[in-house]
Amino acid sequence: MKTQLRFKEGQDYPEQQNGLPKAFFHDPKYRDMSVNARYLYMIFTLRMTESQNKGWIDDDGNMYIIYSDEDLMKEMHCKSCTVDKLKNELVEFDLLSMEKHSNHLYPLHVSNSYSH
Repeated sequence: MKTQLRFKEGQDYPEQQNGLPKAFFHDPKYRDMSVNARYLYMIFTLRMTESQNKGWIDDDGNMYIIYSDEDLMKEMHCKSCTVDKLKNELVEFDLLSMEKHSNHLYPLHVSNSYSH
């Protein structure tokens, strides 16, 4: 698995301004990404501001988000299996890594799309 470039505390990132990175429209790597996966990525990147405010930063200085599947299902108006499918799609595109734990809340590391 290649190293993912993660959001760092205090770092500016273009996704924060409009939610969707330009790479999703111009980089052939993302041509086959579903619209719903792009939308989920936007939701995740918008949550990064909260991460910085709450101090959700790992030992390596990478910010992460915490978002329950239940909250995502409400936000996206979909079922649990759809949320799982979309998160796995983001993992396939190297835009998300998950550290699953026994509970339903676990860190989600969102990767910079423009740094790949």
